[in-house]
Amino acid sequence: MFQSEKTMTLVMLLVPLVWALSGVSVKYLSFYISEDEVVVYRFFLSALSTFPLLVWMKIPIKISLKNFVICILLAFFLIGNYRTYFMGMQRGAVGLGAALVTVLIPIFVYVMMIFSKKSKPVLKDWLALTIGAIGVALMLDIEQMNLEKLISGGNIYFVLAGLTYALFTVAASYMRNIHVLTINFYVCLIGFLIDWNLSYDSNHLFTLGAMDYIFWVNIFFVSFIAGTAITALYYMGIRIIGSKKSSAFSILTPFFAIALGAIFFEEMITIKNAIGILMAVSALAVLNDLKIKNLIPFR
Repeated sequence: MFQSEKTMTLVMLLVPLVWALSGVSVKYLSFYISEDEVVVYRFFLSALSTFPLLVWMKIPIKISLKNFVICILLAFFLIGNYRTYFMGMQRGAVGLGAALVTVLIPIFVYVMMIFSKKSKPVLKDWLALTIGAIGVALMLDIEQMNLEKLISGGNIYFVLAGLTYALFTVAASYMRNIHVLTINFYVCLIGFLIDWNLSYDSNHLFTLGAMDYIFWVNIFFVSFIAGTAITALYYMGIRIIGSKKSSAFSILTPFFAIALGAIFFEEMITIKNAIGILMAVSALAVLNDLKIKNLIPFR
């Protein structure tokens, strides 16, 4: 579809924009439903939309036992991510929250890689981690925080969302000989079955008929567009322009997130928050060379 490297580079600008817009959608969904409901609906619709894409792109759906077991683990991590991200959006700011999660994921991943001995850090990496940690602290206004404020403001949930997605990413790196959309299909299907049986109250199904168009636009957006479609586009970008250029677009996500938070919810950030974002994004640019296979984009 987009075989030209120049065209694909322009199209890839949609990726960070859609990732940031998904935070706006999750915020709107928090006005309608609980975390139990959003997890089930997102998983179901994502699995439903991924299957025809697998057929159309002739991607094998066959999965080995090892990869299937890892998919079960990934489903639990993604359940944790969906829940904590949603709970953060219920309580906190869309722009700052989405920006915070975006910068935390690669930092957590890199730290995990150090402990797992998958990466041997050099001086620039340690400097980047230090700058990133200071930047995150400024984004959180950490000096003014206590546990109660961390919870009520949603920031603790954003930190947990970043951590669970980092765990998801590292665990996914152990999978072999499987396409990312096949992973997406099985993880969403397994996650749907787990959460449906453990947390979902089937009485919620009767309330769906009363939902307005704002709910339906946003649930379809986070499931179909920000989930299935943008994942396919991201990996198409990796194939055409390379992984380094593709992953570099994630650096734009915090800026899109802050702008969209201001546009949709009139959110404002302090100068200290802005400095923190710039520091964290600078660290992200350095850590962008992470050598980890099957890096799954956050959405």
